[in-house]
Amino acid sequence: MPIDDRLRDGLRRIADEVDPDLERGFERATSARAPSPVRRAGTALAYAGAALLGIAVIGLGASSLVDRFGTSPTPGGSVESASPSANVCSDPQLPTCAGPLEPGAHRSELFIPPIGYYIPLDSPVAWDNPEDRPGTFTLHPAGPDTDAIFFFRDVRVLTEVCNPVFDVAVGNTAAEIAAWMEGNPGLITTAVLPATQGGLRGVVLDIAASGTYTTVCPNDRGPYPEGLPILPLFAGAGSGDLTWFVGGDERIRLYLLDMPGGGNVVIGIDAINTDFETLLEVTQRVLDGITFDRNYY
Repeated sequence: MPIDDRLRDGLRRIADEVDPDLERGFERATSARAPSPVRRAGTALAYAGAALLGIAVIGLGASSLVDRFGTSPTPGGSVESASPSANVCSDPQLPTCAGPLEPGAHRSELFIPPIGYYIPLDSPVAWDNPEDRPGTFTLHPAGPDTDAIFFFRDVRVLTEVCNPVFDVAVGNTAAEIAAWMEGNPGLITTAVLPATQGGLRGVVLDIAASGTYTTVCPNDRGPYPEGLPILPLFAGAGSGDLTWFVGGDERIRLYLLDMPGGGNVVIGIDAINTDFETLLEVTQRVLDGITFDRNYY
């Protein structure tokens, strides 16, 4: 479908399906749906210093990406077919994802605020979009389904129990969430740095489990093995069933971004089954091209 038609259809669908009252719109669009198979705990997706992709990806760096992600650019610069997510859309009851992505400009349909993004013509890996909801969105490079760029709306940190709830003692601004992560003994964090992403301002940091959190809960946490302690991080007040954890050798880069009218957007580059630095290298140029629609601020 031509991009102009897709933009019109996306805006029309948002107008039809999402109530102008944002919270009510979230509830309508995310209610009565089955969990999707792509991600972890409580949801299908519930998906220091960045390595620049630059010339190294296209030249010598491209061979290392091919080894890990299973695809390569053709001599003409286009991307050969690869194995994207196992399902075109992760939730058949809400089939609003774009599925496999061609190089060029794209736009989310339901995520609020809408995301404009660009898949480079010379990307060394194929990309797909398995999830697009008002509160969750994913851009997935060919490789493990668990490892991708994840977008979440209006998250709050969680209590550290097997059935976590929102920790009402911690606010939902970027600074407050980052401070909670820095002070949590269950986490190793890099320095918290100012960040601007897609037009929104906030902070960026990398996190990993420190190993001091030892609570083992029933194994219903997606990609995590039986008996592994996994630390609750945050849930999405506007993201349906999203519940996010960290454990084992997992590493995550988090952009915690404030919305001008209140609330937040979180972007996570999450590596469970992929080398973290390689995932950062693969995702950086796509991340650099992201913009959030100012009409929804």
